[in-house]
Amino acid sequence: MTNVLTLILIFQAGAGEFQSGPVRFAVEGPLSEHSVLQAMTPDATPLGYAQRDGDEYVMFAPALKANQKLEVRLSAAEDYPVRVLLNQSDHKIDVTIDKKPFTTYYYSRDLKKPFFFPVLLDGKYPLTRSYPMVELPNEPHDHHHHTSWWVAYGEVNESNYWHESDDDASQQRTVEILDVISGPVFGKLRALNSWNGADGERDVTEEREYLFYAGVGSDVVTDMRVTFTADNGDVVFHDTKEGGVCSFRMNPAIDEKNGNGKMTNSEGQSTAAECWGKPAKWNDYSGTLEGQNLGIAVMDHPNNLRHPTAWHIREYGLYTANCFGLASFTDGKENGDYTIKNGDSLTFNYRVLMHHGNTEEADIEKHYKAYVDAPVVSVK
Repeated sequence: MTNVLTLILIFQAGAGEFQSGPVRFAVEGPLSEHSVLQAMTPDATPLGYAQRDGDEYVMFAPALKANQKLEVRLSAAEDYPVRVLLNQSDHKIDVTIDKKPFTTYYYSRDLKKPFFFPVLLDGKYPLTRSYPMVELPNEPHDHHHHTSWWVAYGEVNESNYWHESDDDASQQRTVEILDVISGPVFGKLRALNSWNGADGERDVTEEREYLFYAGVGSDVVTDMRVTFTADNGDVVFHDTKEGGVCSFRMNPAIDEKNGNGKMTNSEGQSTAAECWGKPAKWNDYSGTLEGQNLGIAVMDHPNNLRHPTAWHIREYGLYTANCFGLASFTDGKENGDYTIKNGDSLTFNYRVLMHHGNTEEADIEKHYKAYVDAPVVSVK
């Protein structure tokens, strides 16, 4: 790109409408020396900021109509607000968006696995269950391994990283917190974990990354990346329904079992009877909490293994993307065993949307299209 102090980009939407969201692009020249750039239209209407992430910049772009072009003028930001703040202390990382608490990441060595808790929309609506972190009388105390928002799988080599039984010493141990970044567009958390079996030997190394975006309105978009690396021999993810790379236990007030919640997927299926074990590009679980329609949508990236993924999703609020449990999901017609050869890696990407409204009101399909078909960016 041209070495200028101000740069004009063209955002070109595709044939479908773009439902706002993160857009990535490269910048070269003097501007690339700045971690944050100010974005505005040529007539100086503010469009927010672009924040550097590695070799690219990320901007939360506004909604665009089909084939619409938007000119964006970039210049160095002399001052900017920190809308997404990550604060690390004593084996936890607090995430605040627009001065409202969103979630906290826990990774103490006393835990079987790291997890996020609570998960709050608008800083006050808990979208996930409190148990086992906090015991509330109006919540079921089943499945103590369902820790709000987590990553786990039941059969990795000969180890179980899902059930957290007292007589099984398997553990996801945090080796290092690699990044804790705050900013005007996103906050970034990146951690390196070792999945150690009961014998203490490492089964697989896992790196996870979360980008929490400051978007338009109070909905929260998070991009999640999980990479498994076989660096201590081959790694086999055995076929079982008991696991998922992106996992939630919904607040029981908005699960299907109590009649107040509803799950819906990209294929138009709803209810656990229709959605459980079925492949879908996205799933949404929503319901009414304190008079508000709220929900969590999880979107499976097209480059993920066995896209569209199958879902281990239950009427009592368990909700997880599982592309390995095919035998369970197909009555033994398929087998989902998958081997990562020594030295190789396997990466999963998901977009998670914590939203207001039900599935239709939040228009999850448009958000999914924005995830997989972002505007093309070029230099004017």
